[in-house]
Amino acid sequence: MKKKLIATMLSAVMVIAMLSGCSTPSGSEPDSGSDSEKVFRYAISTEPTTLDPTKGNSTTDNEIQHALTEGLVRNSSGEINPGVAETWEISDDGLTYTFHLREDACWSDGETITADDFVYSWRRLMNPETASPYAFIGEYVLNGKSVETGDMKPEELGIEAPDDQTVVVKLEKPTSYFLSLIGSCGQFAPLREDVVEEYGSDFAGKADQNVYSGPFKLTSAENREWIFEPNEYYWDADSIHWDRAEISYIENKDTQIAMYEDGELDYAKISSSYVAEYEDEAEVYQSGGTVYCYLNLNSDNKAIGNKNFRKALNYSLDRKTYVALATDDVNDAYGGIVFSGISGGEGKLYSEAYDQDFYYPLEGDQELAEKYLADAMEELGYSEASEITVKLMTSDADSDKKKAEILQEMWQNALGINVEIEQTTWANLYSTAYPNGEFEIGTGSWGPDYDDPYTYMELYRSDNSYNYSGYSNEEFDALLEAAQSEVDERARMDLLNEAEKLLIEDAVSVPLEQANEWYMLDSDVKGVQFYFCGYNVNWIYGDTTE
Repeated sequence: MKKKLIATMLSAVMVIAMLSGCSTPSGSEPDSGSDSEKVFRYAISTEPTTLDPTKGNSTTDNEIQHALTEGLVRNSSGEINPGVAETWEISDDGLTYTFHLREDACWSDGETITADDFVYSWRRLMNPETASPYAFIGEYVLNGKSVETGDMKPEELGIEAPDDQTVVVKLEKPTSYFLSLIGSCGQFAPLREDVVEEYGSDFAGKADQNVYSGPFKLTSAENREWIFEPNEYYWDADSIHWDRAEISYIENKDTQIAMYEDGELDYAKISSSYVAEYEDEAEVYQSGGTVYCYLNLNSDNKAIGNKNFRKALNYSLDRKTYVALATDDVNDAYGGIVFSGISGGEGKLYSEAYDQDFYYPLEGDQELAEKYLADAMEELGYSEASEITVKLMTSDADSDKKKAEILQEMWQNALGINVEIEQTTWANLYSTAYPNGEFEIGTGSWGPDYDDPYTYMELYRSDNSYNYSGYSNEEFDALLEAAQSEVDERARMDLLNEAEKLLIEDAVSVPLEQANEWYMLDSDVKGVQFYFCGYNVNWIYGDTTE
């Protein structure tokens, strides 16, 4: 067994070194005197949905792109550092960002990255013909929504290149977290138009069907394994210490742990059933529960379309017992929507700034649940609860099946309704079932794209593509619109808090838990960062002491 120790989450210190020119690459080399390669190996339990930066829509996608791409800035665990842009200015009204690109920023084939590469990429993201599932993330840019819906042309998007080294971005409204957003989400990375057009629909389908702007380039993407090697033309190549990184798709976390113990992996996630065991002998990192785990509710179903029935579903759940049974108490039972530890403005966490007494009770309220069920049955014309049947859809993973069976038993015992479980692949859930409304109740999770409550609130905006419940409330949409226009920080947070109260009152979903991720990292590995916005792990500037 590797030598391990208990540790809290660490922050890596990055040294930014500048190179000059694309024609004289200077890749990182192993430490002097070392005969062995420095290789970082880890496994993922969810396959990337795509290697196309524009079309990525998962944390796994984003973690890969964080290594392969370089945006205008780089968000390194909350610290905004220069990326392709060496400097930038923000106008006094917060609406215009002017980025000045470094002359030594290059693609992995040695060509210079230009301002037009960003303009092309961002227009491609918002172009409805691209059909990017994450296009909504670009609506902060002037005319973004109108371009996304086809009401304006991509050329009318608020981004332009006055010259090869300057990118000017205009926003719809002042957005305090704009740099954080574009620094952690791969959708804002530059793209080479000639490469995209050369490969067409096959673009980024294989490792050699793209060029890379980031610290690493992909050299292989075969057989569920992704091989990364340093991009020798990367402007900060001297800060890269790994000779290679290897990521493998291994769905079962127990298998990952076994491989870690055998020295085949340097980093692995710990399944909830093993956290207590490994706390005493492993170097453990905890991500902090920012992932909001919940159930989507499709209001097209007769019963689910009734607000009182949705409230009955929520108040009948003992979330503490659910978390104990489903996660061995590793996760935190939660009855709200906004992560308690996200920024709440004025230097406070959201949970510090606002009371959470309007959240669903963690141990449930059987009396209230029965009252809401009775009201729902009267409104729907049911005489017996057993006449109501709902279907709970989840992925085909064993852990998700276990969670579904716990919910099934809880609802059937507390409410007397019938709950049927449907299982399908994770890919089908998010590519077909949810977008097409082909479900009644479905498991879901959401990690924040930026450190602000709005990242959770916008899930339920009536025009958001991830609003799988079909929720539409003019008052809620108006609150979000007002919040995005409000310049006073506390007043803005108050509006978002009111919006969350409305979601709870309307029982738009069934909150379940805040998921805590636990990891093991080889004690010989240094400089790996953990974060909660856009990605979980950032290994780019890591190193090994072996």
